[in-house]
Amino acid sequence: MLTHSFEDLSQTFRVLLESDRKFKQLISVDRPEAVGTLETAINAKLNAFHNLYDLMYQELGNPVNWYLTPQLCVILAIRNARHHNKANRIRSIYNFHTQTCDSPQDKKQYLYVDFPASPEEDGGDFFDVPLSWSDLDLFLSLPRSESRLRPDARDLIRDYINADALEAEAERVGISKAQIFFNFVPLTLNAGIAIHPYIKYHVTPNSVESKSFLDLFESVGPAVTTRHEYKILEFSLPK
Repeated sequence: MLTHSFEDLSQTFRVLLESDRKFKQLISVDRPEAVGTLETAINAKLNAFHNLYDLMYQELGNPVNWYLTPQLCVILAIRNARHHNKANRIRSIYNFHTQTCDSPQDKKQYLYVDFPASPEEDGGDFFDVPLSWSDLDLFLSLPRSESRLRPDARDLIRDYINADALEAEAERVGISKAQIFFNFVPLTLNAGIAIHPYIKYHVTPNSVESKSFLDLFESVGPAVTTRHEYKILEFSLPK
């Protein structure tokens, strides 16, 4: 079952990348379809991680506590918010902009926070899937009965992504907390790296994707989440 679950997770890494490419092709033609395709890929990845979490608990006896491991806890937090319809479901910038502007074509400024690739990965970079920091921070502040997280999860995740620094940068450039977005993609890579030691001897990869990602999670360095790359986005969407 772990092999099948890891296969699903590996395929979602491929699907998210393909959805990003399709998004860029479709956004000027059919905005709702472009955004819907990307959102579906995000949810598939989150659910694949959660399925692996369940199976690791059942089959391996909880070798790593996901709720005490920040690389994994942040993934569970985003998944729980979306699955249980909390904190606006941790909106992508595309849904946030559409929901908060009179028209998608309105222009608005956002602070985009990316996490650089490991210094070991010369020239490494990530494609962009911006999610709302204010939504995630709101979710982390909910009672445990709603978030299903441990009481210390908020500090664990905030420390992991150096939230104080990104909020200070937003204040410095005059952008509200509600307009901060972070890149989801490097967080998923770090989560894959975090689980690799616990599953590598229990998974038999059968596809190109599962073989590639099992090797990748062992060989690549994690994204650096305590250092940030900032960009002020002048953002609008097609009608």
